[in-house]
Amino acid sequence: MGAAFLPVHGAGKVASVRVHPVVVFNACDSYVRRQETQERVIGTLLGTVRHDGVVEVKNSYAVPHNEQNGQVYVDVEFHRAMIDLHLRVNPAEKIVGWYSTGDGVVPTDALIHEFYAHECHNPVHVTLDVTFADRDRLVRAWVGQSLALGSKDASKEAEKPDAEGGEASAAEGILNATTAIHFQEVALVNTFDAAERVGVASLAATNADVVTDGDDLGATAAKLRGMLEKASAYVDAVVAGKTKGDAEIGRRLADALSSVPGLTKSQFEKLFGESAQDALLVTYLSNVTKMQLMLAEKLQTASLLI
Repeated sequence: MGAAFLPVHGAGKVASVRVHPVVVFNACDSYVRRQETQERVIGTLLGTVRHDGVVEVKNSYAVPHNEQNGQVYVDVEFHRAMIDLHLRVNPAEKIVGWYSTGDGVVPTDALIHEFYAHECHNPVHVTLDVTFADRDRLVRAWVGQSLALGSKDASKEAEKPDAEGGEASAAEGILNATTAIHFQEVALVNTFDAAERVGVASLAATNADVVTDGDDLGATAAKLRGMLEKASAYVDAVVAGKTKGDAEIGRRLADALSSVPGLTKSQFEKLFGESAQDALLVTYLSNVTKMQLMLAEKLQTASLLI
C-alpha cells in the first residue's frame, strides 16, 4: 500500500480573470465598514466563465467571517441567502470564486478556497490591496491546485458512491487524506473606463481606515463656519480700506451669495434641524445594525467552521 498524490480540485484552464469595477468598490466599502477586530474581509465573486477560459467577475458581496488560531468561521447561512437573492435578480451570474483584502495569499486561504471549491468548479481567488501600496498590483488573481497525499486504497474508496446514493463517501475519503492547496497567479484585466479610473484614483488618495459617524457633520459645520469667518473678515477689511479689493474675489462672493436661497432665520434653522435629524437617524440605525451583527458573530449562531 503505497502513497500517492491525488488531485482533488484542479486549476483547470483559467486563461485570465476580468474584474469589473463594482467588485473593487464593493470590497473597499466592506473593508472600510469592517469591525475593528477584523484585519481583512472576504466575499463571494459572481460572474460567468467563457469558453476560452476567461472568468468574467461582474459582481460580489461580502461574507461575515472570523479567523482565530488558524481556524476560519464563515457565515454559511448568510452566504446561501445572498446567492439566492442574487440569482433571483440575475440568474446568469453564478459563483466563480471568492475575494479577500490584502496583498497575496495567507495560510488560512486554503481552508476558504476548499469551501468555495464545493460551491463552484475551479474557483478563482482575487486579492485586493486596499492599502494601495503598489498601484500596479492592487488586484491580483489566483487559482488553486489542491493535492491529497494518501494511500491508493483510500483514493479508490473515495471514488465509490455512497450507500444512500449521496456524495458523502467521496468527500470523506478525500478529507481523510492530507490535503494541500498550491495557489498559482494568473493574468488579471481590470475593465475600467475613464470615469471609473477616476473613482479608483480617488479611493487610492483616501487614507481613511474606518467610517466616522457623527464626526463628519461636526467637521463639515466647523469648516463652513471657518470659511464664512474668513470671507467676512476679508470683506470688512476691504470696506475699511485696510485691504485692496480684488474684482475676481468679489464676483465669486456675489455668485455664492446669489445661490443661497432666500430663507429667514427660523426657516433655515428648521431646514437644517430636519437634515441633521435625518443624518443622526441614519447613523443610529447603522450603529444598531452593526451591534446586531457583532452580537450574532459572538453567539456564532450562523457561522460554521470550515
